[in-house]
Amino acid sequence: MTKEALLVIDVQKAVMENSYQELQTIHRINQLIKRARMSDIDVIYVQHEYPIGPMKRGEPNWQLHKQLEKPLESETIIYKTLPNAFSDTKLNDVLTTRNINHLYICGAQTDFCVDSSCRGAFDHHLDVTLVTDAHTTTDKDHMTAEAIIKHVHHTLENFWSPKATLSLLKSSEIHWMHKPITH
Repeated sequence: MTKEALLVIDVQKAVMENSYQELQTIHRINQLIKRARMSDIDVIYVQHEYPIGPMKRGEPNWQLHKQLEKPLESETIIYKTLPNAFSDTKLNDVLTTRNINHLYICGAQTDFCVDSSCRGAFDHHLDVTLVTDAHTTTDKDHMTAEAIIKHVHHTLENFWSPKATLSLLKSSEIHWMHKPITH
């Protein structure tokens, strides 16, 4: 039986600053969060942190983006110090305890924590769906954010294993996204 969760990676003030289609991406992530909750799909938030500086836990730039749907008290927040949300965190234990075997991944930044966490989930033999219109990054000196996103999509869509899948879907293509939002 498939048990699914939505992993929302690093949608924090400093991480999202100057990101490609920042507000549109956050809007789509919020829609994912709301519909996941309505479908009884676990929502797990991830926050990156450093021991000092602006990304230190509790600092203003470390906070979740003000436009992001905030975690419910019952939802899990994973704190990490490495790009891969599975490295040196309790994420895999949380997923195992809840029998979750399929992760939908969204957030920031595409070329660092999103990509690394997709690979980490795949390496843990979880089925992964990267939500292609719900992650973002910033322009780099060598490549635009849009080109980086396309490159990551091209790379990840070619992963294969007999033990797990890694697929790419737009938010509108996800089966639980078709439920209307009720207030």
